[in-house]
Amino acid sequence: MSSGARMSSGAEDAAGARPAVTLAPLRWWQLAELAELELEVFDVDPWTPEMFWSELAAGASRYYLTASVAGQLVGYAGLAVTDDEAYIQTVGVRPDQRGRGLGARLMIALLREARRRGARSCGLEVRTENQAARALYARLGFVDIGVRRGYYQPSGGDAYVMRVRPIDTVGYGTQLDAAWAALEGQDAAGTPEPPAELASAADEVPGTPADRASAAGEALGRAATTCTEGAG
Repeated sequence: MSSGARMSSGAEDAAGARPAVTLAPLRWWQLAELAELELEVFDVDPWTPEMFWSELAAGASRYYLTASVAGQLVGYAGLAVTDDEAYIQTVGVRPDQRGRGLGARLMIALLREARRRGARSCGLEVRTENQAARALYARLGFVDIGVRRGYYQPSGGDAYVMRVRPIDTVGYGTQLDAAWAALEGQDAAGTPEPPAELASAADEVPGTPADRASAAGEALGRAATTCTEGAG
């Protein structure tokens, strides 16, 4: 990652509007920079460059995006899709860029891609204490479907399993469009994202990318027997 000057959170241009956010597919030549950003975003169990390589090597079942502001990489997110089920692999936003809706933009973009690929549901796991991430997910329609006790090791932290479905309806597409339009309006006005902005979503699932994807299928498929059911 470049060691040059870095933008402070919520920086605005001379007209009062924030610099534009550019979302683009992750490319292999960005992996070294992404791995350095990962260390800023996740100080516990960060992914290695090899893990990101393995995700890109998975081919069509994966979809990874980067978020850039003024040419600087400030965020990233990944999606896995198998048949009609999607799973959020990771979402990260540079600490000094949080509070302006970057996490929400990345999530919306992933959910739109999941819909485009024919997914009917999308799942994820999140630490029970990560209230900021949970609030963002709730705004996008995710609900708690269970709890996995002691899921995070070695800390022993608990995880909520969350899912949104159906995502393949006209109504859900309209919900995503409205959320995106609200973010665009906030950027134009230079207003901050509500307090529920994503802090760092992908502390949800430990281990390798493959572990995250397999954990998702296991958690969603066995919620009735391995999780404490409920939407609250």
